[in-house]
Amino acid sequence: MKFIPILQEYVHDGHWQLEQLVDRGGTLVLTLMDDRGRRAKLSFDSYMAYRKLDEGDALLTLAAMRKTGGTAKYFYRVDESVFVAWFNKERCAEGSTQMLVHCAVAAENDIVDVIALDLPAVEVE
Repeated sequence: MKFIPILQEYVHDGHWQLEQLVDRGGTLVLTLMDDRGRRAKLSFDSYMAYRKLDEGDALLTLAAMRKTGGTAKYFYRVDESVFVAWFNKERCAEGSTQMLVHCAVAAENDIVDVIALDLPAVEVE
């Protein structure tokens, strides 16, 4: 797996925590809050699957982040994703040419992986 930092212009500094994860009406919304009270909302309108792990349970993911993208970032696109490979196998689409995006959100307290057709819309308050 290769972790490529993306969307870094939205969260330059601070320590971001996952405040809320809402899966409603076909949209997945992740709300992160930093230590100054700022919020960033990521909306995935075309998500197909997601998973959430406590950072203490994502040791292999954190090691891969350190190795390929660094851990000082919060948003990543994951290339050569084993999560996407598992998803395609699960849905019997291993040879599919459909382009899926694996985004990883690495907050201070959680790691959320999302498989979607597009990158999320981002709103910072």
